[in-house]
Amino acid sequence: MPANLEAVLFDMDGVIVDNNDYHRKAWQLFLKRHGMDISSEEYNRRISGRVNSELVAMLFGSHLNEVEVKRLGEEKEQIFRDLYEHHLRPISGLHDFLKLLKKAGIRLAVGTSAPVSNLDFILDGLGIRGNFDVLVHQGMIERGKPDPQIYQTCMEQLGVQPDESLVFEDSLAGIQSGLAAGARVVGVTTTHPAKELKGTLCNIGHYRDEQLESVFPEILKDDQ
Repeated sequence: MPANLEAVLFDMDGVIVDNNDYHRKAWQLFLKRHGMDISSEEYNRRISGRVNSELVAMLFGSHLNEVEVKRLGEEKEQIFRDLYEHHLRPISGLHDFLKLLKKAGIRLAVGTSAPVSNLDFILDGLGIRGNFDVLVHQGMIERGKPDPQIYQTCMEQLGVQPDESLVFEDSLAGIQSGLAAGARVVGVTTTHPAKELKGTLCNIGHYRDEQLESVFPEILKDDQ
């Protein structure tokens, strides 16, 4: 286990659940309603991991007021929830991994660019809310990833230092955010292949991935 590790911070989309395809489809359907189009490549490069307020302003123009931005963002998220509702499931091994971390005395947080409506939908739908000591969502921050604010907020609320923290992230913006916050980062290859995830300790496809043994040897060895 990394020296001085006190907290593990999880992104949500692509890290707790592998739902990136559903978000991409939701964005494409949403934009089609409004006379726009976006490719899968452009989605991964420009949209994945960023907050809706920034994305709506980027796509529709900065002239929109706060109410209009919020309404458009929630319109897209309702499309996502309708698409994903019957497919909701955790990334393989997540439940057991969370239990092992809690047993080891590690504090846990979620730091997501998603709105609170999606946070509730995912965590309550999976029944895992009680595992986390701190939850930080889009409505609690002013600057989205790759800015480090979201993970800095998690650390502040947990009462831990950056060098005591480890982040799990799938998006390029999220990895940049975790590193900029001073944390170590484990990449999750649900959105990008491992070769594109720079600066990570290791990259995993799920929470039974043998790569995790290099990061948490004591915890995973005790479970065998």
